[in-house]
Amino acid sequence: MDRRRLRAAGRHHSRRDPENLALGVALIGAGPLQVASLSGSIFLSNLPEAAGGAQEMAQGRSKPKVLGLWTATALLLSAAALAGNLLFTGLPQEALDLIRCVAGGAAVASLATEVFPKAFKEESCLTGIATAIGLVLAIGLAHLG
Repeated sequence: MDRRRLRAAGRHHSRRDPENLALGVALIGAGPLQVASLSGSIFLSNLPEAAGGAQEMAQGRSKPKVLGLWTATALLLSAAALAGNLLFTGLPQEALDLIRCVAGGAAVASLATEVFPKAFKEESCLTGIATAIGLVLAIGLAHLG
C-alpha cells in the first residue's frame, strides 16, 4: 500500500474510531429499540460516503480488493463500537462524558474537513441552512430520548 493510501486510511480511522467508541458508550444500558435505531441511522448516514469512496477506490483496483477493504473497515469500526460498549461500562459519568466530547470533536472535524467544503462547493446557498436544520433536528431528537 502506498503512502498516500496509508495517510488516507489513517485520517479516516483517526476520525471514525473515537466516534465509534462513543457510539458504543452511548449504547451502555440501551434497549433493543435504541440499538436498532442507532445502528440504522449510522448505516444510512454513512451509505453515501461509502458509495462515493468505493467508486473512487474502484479506479485501478479489483472489485474483490475494494470489497475487502470496506469489509475490513466496517469490522474495525464495529469493533471500536463494541469495545466502547464493553470496556467502558461502569466508568464514572464524567469519564463517559469526556469520551463523548472527544468523539463529538472527531465527528465535527470530519464534517469540517470532508463534508462541508464539498457541500458548499456544490450548493453554497443551502449548505448553511441544511446544517442549521440538521443541528436543530439532532438536538430535538436528543431531547426526545
